[in-house]
Amino acid sequence: MEETLQISQIIVNIIIVVLFTVIIFFLVKISKLFLVISEKINSIADDSKELKPKIIATFEKIESLADSVTEISGKVNDNMDVLGSVVDNVKDSTERVLNLQKKVMDEIEPPVLDTVSTISAVSVGVKTFFNALKSRNNNSDH
Repeated sequence: MEETLQISQIIVNIIIVVLFTVIIFFLVKISKLFLVISEKINSIADDSKELKPKIIATFEKIESLADSVTEISGKVNDNMDVLGSVVDNVKDSTERVLNLQKKVMDEIEPPVLDTVSTISAVSVGVKTFFNALKSRNNNSDH
């Protein structure tokens, strides 16, 4: 029985040595993995140190652009108010010109039409007179 106990003790010792070896192997692998992860983290930290000033400058430019857009928008709104008043003035002026045109047409058109009618009548009368005179001269010559 003692022999079995010694064999089982040897087997247990071998299993313990194998387990310790496997644990040491995994610890070495994990240690290497931690080194790789640490290098990646350091690389990311270095990159972020380089990116920080660029990001800050970008945000400052974006803020400046937003301020410019706000200022331009305010000026556009002011100009729209001015443009609205100009359009109203043009509309009022146009209405006054149209009213003046209507008034002038109402006052001038009847006398002008009467004058044109008179000139037309005189022209027809003169033409008729000369035609009659011409036909009388033609009849007396024959």
